[in-house]
Amino acid sequence: MRQLIALFFTDNLYGIKNLGNCGVNTNIRPSASLANSHNIFIGKNVHVQRHVYVWAGKRSKIVIGDNTIIGPGSFITSDNHGMAKDKLIRDQAGDERDVIIGSDVWLGAYAIILPGVNIGDGAVVAAGSVVTHNVSRYSIVAGVPAREIGQRK
Repeated sequence: MRQLIALFFTDNLYGIKNLGNCGVNTNIRPSASLANSHNIFIGKNVHVQRHVYVWAGKRSKIVIGDNTIIGPGSFITSDNHGMAKDKLIRDQAGDERDVIIGSDVWLGAYAIILPGVNIGDGAVVAAGSVVTHNVSRYSIVAGVPAREIGQRK
C-alpha cells in the first residue's frame, strides 16, 4: 500500500509521525500544523492543504473521513478555552469536545470548525465560514456563524 504524505522538516513532522490514524493516499502539506496528533484520525484519500491547523485536545479527538478536502488556512479544533467570569482567561479549564468530519466533505479556504461539531458526509463548508453547530449530510453552509444555504445535488 502506498501512502503519499508531503513531508518536510517543519512543525508537522512529529505530528504526522504520531497520528492516531492516517489512511492511504493522504496528502498533508508541509505547512500544516497538527497538535496532539495521537488524537487525530484521518481517512484515506484526504487532502490537507497549506497552513491548515488541526488541533485536537488532550482528551478529545478529531476524525476526518475518507475523500475529504481541507482548504488552505482552515482551522479545526476540539479544544477551546473556558470563559467563566470568576477566573482569569489564562486560568480557565479547556472545553474539549470531539469533532467528526464525514467522508466526501469539502472545507473551503479559511473555514473554522469549533469543538463538538459533526459535519455529515458530502457536506460543503464555504470559504471563511465559522462552523459552530452540526452540519447535515450534503448540506452547503456559509457565513459567520455558518448557516445552510443549499444542498449538493
